Amino acid sequence: MPVRPLRPCKHRGCSALVAGGKTYCEQHSSEEVKWKPDAVRGNRHQRGYGSAWTKRRARILLRDCGLCQVCKRAGRVTIATEVDHRVPKSQGGTDDDDNLQAICLPCHKTKTGSERKS
Repeated sequence: MPVRPLRPCKHRGCSALVAGGKTYCEQHSSEEVKWKPDAVRGNRHQRGYGSAWTKRRARILLRDCGLCQVCKRAGRVTIATEVDHRVPKSQGGTDDDDNLQAICLPCHKTKTGSERKS
């Protein structure tokens, strides 16, 4: 059987080659994203993101004119691609329209990251 060819590490700027179906070199292996399987965290319907959420999400994006509300408050105009809970569900937030806002991906990542640190 042929051996798999070596591939470059997925870390930006790293030129190390990795073998055996790995995606990161030893130095950057800690950066590999390890998602929890649905059996552990539940599928999207079990987490509350089924067809009702899809409709609500479309309504919020339309209400906010498809613009990121975080960027808008900062004086920037950016297209929103996601809907965010202002008060996270993990901290008692609800799916009510007044707790939802349209948000762009970079702002969503920043906001979620700061919430996890708190």
